[in-house]
Amino acid sequence: MRKIIILPLVLILTACSGSQPVVQEPLPTPIVQTVVVIATTQVSPPTEAPSATPAPTNTEAPQPTPIPPTVVQPTVEANSDLTQVFVDNILGKGVFADIVFSSDRLTLNCYPRDMTITMRAIHPDVTRAEMFYRMVEVPEYFRYSDWYLIGNMDSDGAGNFSITLSGTDLSPDWRSMEKAVIEFQFAGVNKGGGVVDRTQKIEKMVTYYKECP
Repeated sequence: MRKIIILPLVLILTACSGSQPVVQEPLPTPIVQTVVVIATTQVSPPTEAPSATPAPTNTEAPQPTPIPPTVVQPTVEANSDLTQVFVDNILGKGVFADIVFSSDRLTLNCYPRDMTITMRAIHPDVTRAEMFYRMVEVPEYFRYSDWYLIGNMDSDGAGNFSITLSGTDLSPDWRSMEKAVIEFQFAGVNKGGGVVDRTQKIEKMVTYYKECP
């Protein structure tokens, strides 16, 4: 009796299981993970840190070197046979110093036809310089001309004086000689026009030639 009951139950269960479709669940979608690898370059630290430049300790500005006043000197060409004449300061007589003639000769029709004379006033009252000359015939030294005033010398306003003397500046009565000696004297004048003092006579230092010597 028990067997009969079990068999129909098995059949019923079998029939029920065959009539229903089997539902398959879909497989899950695989997840792809992208791994990004970042390559890094490792920089080695310097073996020694650079040292900073030390700041200068002296912050004072350099002081300019004082420039001494310059005395204008006449120039002579390097290939010239001219000789400069440096007058002894004793002849300046405390009025002028550093008296220089650019040449020891002067000509009318040859070389050089002019010469430059420079000097420096050392007397504090001198503001102007006047130049005088006279000519002496040579070789006898017998005839002397009068003293002639050339005029005021050029001034730089700082006590330095200069003048250029040409053969044509000499007196026509004396420059016609073939040869002579030119002698000089300089007077220091104050701002009121009075003569402070005169130099000694500067004699037999410059020779004049009418033609080429």
